[in-house]
Amino acid sequence: MRKIFFIYCWLITLPIMAQHISIDGAYYFPTAESSGLSGVYVVHPDVKPTIRYISNSTADIRWYRFDDKGTVGKIEVLGTQSGNTSTLLVADNERAGDYGYIVEQEGVGTITLWLATYRPIVSCSVAEVQDNPGEQVAITGEGIGISYYTTAARKRYVPRRVAYTTAAWNDATTSIIENVPAESLATVNADDELSLPAPYGTTTFTIIDSIPTAWGASPVQISTEQYDSPAIFMRATAEQKVRGALNEAAELPASGFGGSAPVEMTFTAYVNGNNYYAWEFARDAEFTTIDALYAEERLEYAFNDEGTTYVRLHAYNDYCERDTLFEIHVGESKLEAPNAFSPYGSPGVNDEWKVAYKSIVEYKCWIYNRWGQKMFHSTDPAQGWNGRFNGPIVPPGVYFYVIEARGADGQKYNLKGHINILRSKNEKHQ
Repeated sequence: MRKIFFIYCWLITLPIMAQHISIDGAYYFPTAESSGLSGVYVVHPDVKPTIRYISNSTADIRWYRFDDKGTVGKIEVLGTQSGNTSTLLVADNERAGDYGYIVEQEGVGTITLWLATYRPIVSCSVAEVQDNPGEQVAITGEGIGISYYTTAARKRYVPRRVAYTTAAWNDATTSIIENVPAESLATVNADDELSLPAPYGTTTFTIIDSIPTAWGASPVQISTEQYDSPAIFMRATAEQKVRGALNEAAELPASGFGGSAPVEMTFTAYVNGNNYYAWEFARDAEFTTIDALYAEERLEYAFNDEGTTYVRLHAYNDYCERDTLFEIHVGESKLEAPNAFSPYGSPGVNDEWKVAYKSIVEYKCWIYNRWGQKMFHSTDPAQGWNGRFNGPIVPPGVYFYVIEARGADGQKYNLKGHINILRSKNEKHQ
């Protein structure tokens, strides 16, 4: 959570290169570079402020004033210069409305600022009509807006600090934590309205007005009634089971999840409140057709079909919806059988007969001796034959395999062949 700090004191100083502006008893707000202003100074409505400019140069200093029409209509006003310092006493007739001021010094540069009159916040409440309550919440009240104008004559407002509670994710406990204290700078949209991103859960909003501290008064806090936010906090996780069979070509895709089928996944949903949610499956990223839907918090699923399956956690209520998308890629199948191996001839090298495979979802394998006696049977392509039958290693010679299988791409395999068991004459049956 980002924290916003306001810096204030009886004397506000803004350094810009070798120039300094100070205004007694003013509260300073930085502004965006696009405003053309060095900042906004908020002053008490009953105080006639003095703007003081200090430089490291004694060159001539000139002052200008502009209004809501921007700097194109600026007029020169007279300040008092003494060496490298110049002061401008704001005239009484300028207190009826707010103004911008420009101070220029040859060879040093220009500072442009806006002087805004303070408005106390008298009341605030959550707006009865919310345009997009799942994303933003609007708060209305008297005194919310303290306006200023950019050098291009665009009206803007000093932001307001708002405290509330919301939900947040806790990595340590893998859970959503409710009622977490938070603060943010709210965007003021009008004289009587501000907005901020919708929090999660039930909360009250407290506008914290620290501006009066600039002239020695106490901060002001004013709160709304309780508000039930419809915003959805959602976190979705996906975990793929990793198989360790060396004879399976199980390389992972460059992005997303998948590889050799079956791709076994575990999906977990975390959604705040009583919002509806479900896992949706589709073969196209736009979810034109939803092939399957599971309203489960924890879902275990094996993907057995070649191609890409899109899985999203979709949560919604009457005002808001959220999606988190995962891609599962299943590769085409492959199945090959070796024709020889040497059990215990060289320990750890070619001492087990195994197929090489990828994306095999159905598998049956039988191995027979020359008399048709079954030596081995398996339904798992990761499992190999170690050359034993009822304990001892079978004699060297020729054996025969029969494999019936199906790939994730629908390809059927009917493989038949012989296996040569090789062993040196010096080896004994074990």
